[in-house]
Amino acid sequence: MMDYLSDAKHGRKRNVQFRPITPPLQRSTTPIQGQPLSSLKTWIVLAFGIIGLGLSSIGCVAPAPSRPAPEKDILDLYAAEAQLIKPEECGRCHSRFYYLIKTEGGKHRIDCKRCHVQFHVHFPGKVEYKEILPKCSACHEQVHGADLAQCSECHTNAHTPMNISAKSALERGCYMCHPDVDKEMKTYITQHTELYCSTCHHTRHRYVPECMECHRPHAEEMTQAMCLTCHPPHKARQVVYPEDIRREACAGCHQDAYNKLEQSGTIHSGFSCARCHPEHQAIKRCRECHPEPHLNRPALLKKYPACGRCHGVAHNVLGGS
Repeated sequence: MMDYLSDAKHGRKRNVQFRPITPPLQRSTTPIQGQPLSSLKTWIVLAFGIIGLGLSSIGCVAPAPSRPAPEKDILDLYAAEAQLIKPEECGRCHSRFYYLIKTEGGKHRIDCKRCHVQFHVHFPGKVEYKEILPKCSACHEQVHGADLAQCSECHTNAHTPMNISAKSALERGCYMCHPDVDKEMKTYITQHTELYCSTCHHTRHRYVPECMECHRPHAEEMTQAMCLTCHPPHKARQVVYPEDIRREACAGCHQDAYNKLEQSGTIHSGFSCARCHPEHQAIKRCRECHPEPHLNRPALLKKYPACGRCHGVAHNVLGGS
């Protein structure tokens, strides 16, 4: 503020500058023990500083970055001689193929470098995959002949070479690997002869179907093993069986004969079917087991030379006429 004062003595006016008078600052006090607020702030800041120092001493606060390692420590990283890469190291990046070949690789379960003589050289537009992928011919000749020279048509994944899906290419080549089976199917004609191999061996190569996928069992308790005991799958009507085959298995096709034998109560009912039928559809003659029947009645034998004239069939020898 500017103002003029009169100088009574000299009759002059003086130019005097007035400043507004402000009251002195009043210290704010806190209601806690009447301490000044600024003093309390100082104590709070000091307390946090002490806490921070304590935490840093026990590792809760990140330590200051360490100094760069000396050049000698860096050189030590390269002191060892470089070694050729191992399969488990390939598996770090190619884990899927590593575990496929580990579990299903078969004879391909070998060092990766045996097949992959080049790796990490693929460059789109310059080095294509087909140029660096291993060639089957590097290890294999034409195993299945010139007609099946394209290995990948059946062996679609070299890491699982025997996991072969049932495809048309496989169908064309079955006889190349399985000539004996092919001969059986064409020699012993059955309904199976008219089917494609993949009708039964569907899904994948080496899949063996359950007979009950298409056929009803002869008895409820029959299993796959029991089916194959009598019926070779590629010549199913050339029935063979062991000497101790259960009568229930035969009853599946020969139910009437089985029922008569069970009900007869004769010594025959305790025999295995194979005792009188050593081969399927073969029948022993009665005299093979009974060479001289009725020796004391020659007139009877002369009148009835065939045993069945009196005894009927062997399944019920007491039920004849």
